[in-house]
Amino acid sequence: MRVTFSRNIRTMSGKCNNGEMVFQSKKNNTVCIARNYVYPHLNANHTLSGNKMKAAASLWSEVPNGFKEDLKRYANAYNSQLLPRKKLRISAYNVFIMAIGWHNAPINTLDSVKTLLGNTVSEWISIGALKKVTVTVPFTAILVS
Repeated sequence: MRVTFSRNIRTMSGKCNNGEMVFQSKKNNTVCIARNYVYPHLNANHTLSGNKMKAAASLWSEVPNGFKEDLKRYANAYNSQLLPRKKLRISAYNVFIMAIGWHNAPINTLDSVKTLLGNTVSEWISIGALKKVTVTVPFTAILVS
């Protein structure tokens, strides 16, 4: 495994008694101790979140390409108008997850997405599932015909 150090730390300086590695900064003489990675214990919440994301991924694969293009245009407009410069940019998939996560009802099919949120990105914006952005060409692609 390749390790990337922060800008002031060059190499490992030594080890403590219990195997922890010690790094020392050359510029400001600070010390950093690296411990072994601890894996979190999986619980019911992890399983529930994982199942929701698997369902969202399978829904995303069913979304028509024209609708994905509208979501991509929305993501680009959102990135340029509402997101601060140093924040990570969102994608069309992120927009889809934001919209279906906005409603707390279980969403299993594209028909249920259409029923709860609407059939176009413009409808999703009008009900508040997505924030309002300014675009030159309106969103016209339909999710489910």
